[in-house]
Amino acid sequence: MEAIQLVYVGGFGLAAIACLLSVRRVSQVTDADTQRGLSALLVLNGIWALTHIGRVSPLSATGQIAFYLVGLVVGLATVGAWLYFCSAYTGHDYHRRPWIRKTSISVYLSIVLIKLTNPIHGMYFDTTTTTQPFAHVVVGLDTIHWIVTGFSYALASIGFYLIFEMLDNSTSEVRSLGVVVATTALPIVFYVSSLTDTSGLITLHYEPLGIAVFAIGVLFVVDDEFAATPRFWRTQIIDDIDEVVVVTDDDGYVRDYNQRASELFSGLAEVKGRPLAETLPELKQITASEDNIMTVCGQNDETVRYLYVTNTTLTQVNTDVGQAIVCTDVTSAEQQHRELKRKNEQLEYKNEQLDNFANAITHELRNTLTIAEGYLEEISTQRAAVTTTSGGEAVESIEEAHDRMERIVTDLARLARSEYRIGETEICSLTTIVEAVHNHTDPDTLLVDINTDVTVEVDRALFTELYITAVQFADLYGADRLTIGADEGTVTFTTDSDPIPTEVLDGVFRYGEATPSAETGMLFPTMETIARSHGWSVDIDSTYRDGVRIEICGVEMWSDNKGQCSKN
Repeated sequence: MEAIQLVYVGGFGLAAIACLLSVRRVSQVTDADTQRGLSALLVLNGIWALTHIGRVSPLSATGQIAFYLVGLVVGLATVGAWLYFCSAYTGHDYHRRPWIRKTSISVYLSIVLIKLTNPIHGMYFDTTTTTQPFAHVVVGLDTIHWIVTGFSYALASIGFYLIFEMLDNSTSEVRSLGVVVATTALPIVFYVSSLTDTSGLITLHYEPLGIAVFAIGVLFVVDDEFAATPRFWRTQIIDDIDEVVVVTDDDGYVRDYNQRASELFSGLAEVKGRPLAETLPELKQITASEDNIMTVCGQNDETVRYLYVTNTTLTQVNTDVGQAIVCTDVTSAEQQHRELKRKNEQLEYKNEQLDNFANAITHELRNTLTIAEGYLEEISTQRAAVTTTSGGEAVESIEEAHDRMERIVTDLARLARSEYRIGETEICSLTTIVEAVHNHTDPDTLLVDINTDVTVEVDRALFTELYITAVQFADLYGADRLTIGADEGTVTFTTDSDPIPTEVLDGVFRYGEATPSAETGMLFPTMETIARSHGWSVDIDSTYRDGVRIEICGVEMWSDNKGQCSKN
């Protein structure tokens, strides 16, 4: 066997071994259609390469022609496997369409019949022998051969088009995969060159070599890129799920999303290819937390929605290629859950407060009546001087005491009748709420500043009363300025008055303990009642000593100011 002949045998032998040994690794591909297509491609190409070995081996002319005929049949089948693989791998369904399958089988069998009957009609090829560069059969190509060959190359080109279209639309780094795919087509150049007398190559289809390179490349060299195809994500993960879906690669970069996601999260087109932590930090945060419920405000209808967020790892060829973040709209269920939770908390709180009502009434009313009785005693001892200045002041103090008693009774009665129960909520900015009542409720001696433009979901009437209660406290407690702020779910009311003494902080929210003073003792419990009706909590920042800072925690808010209120 001559040296050049050994090169041909060795080259096609290595191609056959590479393809047949790679079949086992194909079993790791998780997509069934892709796995079937790639397996068929490798097996058929391996057999095709073996027929080339028989074609260039030192056999008789009859033997070489027989291998050539088998190669013609297997080679054409390899084109079909290539198209099947390309369709499945790129996420199309051409390989599943019955009419395409039936047409393909019919065309294949017709061409095979023409090839196998060539010894009868001789319209496909004819043969001669040569000793250059080694002894082998030379195939003369007739018209039908060129028609079939052109048809086969056209079909193969469709597969290349599908793959390169996919790579072009990919946001992943797939350059090396593109090089491997391009290498698959290079043997066509060798075949075309072999048709000339000056090339030095024997006339063979060199495609098995290219497919072998492709098999080794995608399965052993660039398997990560081979697995991480955007089309796979699109067809298997996104388009088949009627949910909000955002797909990231293994490094956390946004790679794809569906229409539902673009409707909910504006500007996704601009952030594609950027880190999720930068573009949608709230979504990234929820995936890293134990809380699976995410609250969002619709971009179009401003409706508050609750999404149940799940995070699924995407794998292909036993490789983690990314994550699919799926958000299921559970607004109705979550609203019912939150309403039930809020009512349960209200009930528990009301039961707790009812235990204090008797003490509250006894303490507050008795204290007020004691003041009134003291001044009445003074008046009774100074009957003759009731018209004097001291007598007039005593009468005025009695009136104030009775007014205070009336306010106490009113507050307790409202609480007992559950008039602080939350009603219909609205989405509006804090600025809108404050400005609506500012001129009618704020004392002339108190300056109110609002340093936020957040939008909140509240019962507007109750939140207005909560704000008025904070204003009353600031005024009664000697403040000159009340500052309103909001950040990370917390609304703050900050005064520049003296801080509440540390020793009485624990009792400011309990009825019956007139803290920090008798004048303000009923305000904090009322404020807490309103907050709890929304599902919030109220606290005094004990670390703030430049005044009094009241914190309303657990408020759902958004940084964009929607200005006017809209009912939800």
